[in-house]
Amino acid sequence: MAHILASIPIFLILSVFQSVAVSRITFLSGSADIVLLAIVSWITVEDEGNYIVWAIIGGFFISILSAMPLAVTVLVYLAAALLTKLVHRLLWQSPILTIFLSTTLATVLKFFIEFIALKFMDIPSPFLISLGSILMPSLLLNIFLIFPVYIMMADIGNLISPKEDKYAG
Repeated sequence: MAHILASIPIFLILSVFQSVAVSRITFLSGSADIVLLAIVSWITVEDEGNYIVWAIIGGFFISILSAMPLAVTVLVYLAAALLTKLVHRLLWQSPILTIFLSTTLATVLKFFIEFIALKFMDIPSPFLISLGSILMPSLLLNIFLIFPVYIMMADIGNLISPKEDKYAG
């Protein structure tokens, strides 16, 4: 329960930071997604089953601040969370490989879900131009930022529920 209650202020701060600062750091037309990276990192750090709640809360806060519909943003973060959990189960011995592979797959998945949503909303977006000027730069920025976000989420996880040191005295 403490994890779920802690997720609300964490994602509130991250979503505001995403909309105020991170979205202004662009490469071509792509930008990083700190909330997506936090969800990927949290699933890799914690073995609790509350990652779906974290994805819903993160999607809700981002949908408030973006032009995408609520269902699309929640679907993006839920799909990314489920994909990350699958990758984490397959690569459970290598968290670094898990976060980099999950970040790559989640960013690509987010791009395609949002691209399809834009098509349904009749907003023109040429696929190849979007691929080169949005997906690839966003992927590069997300991969660049995943390790600091992973460390931050590991520290938050230790604050919320400290783990006993197995090797201590």
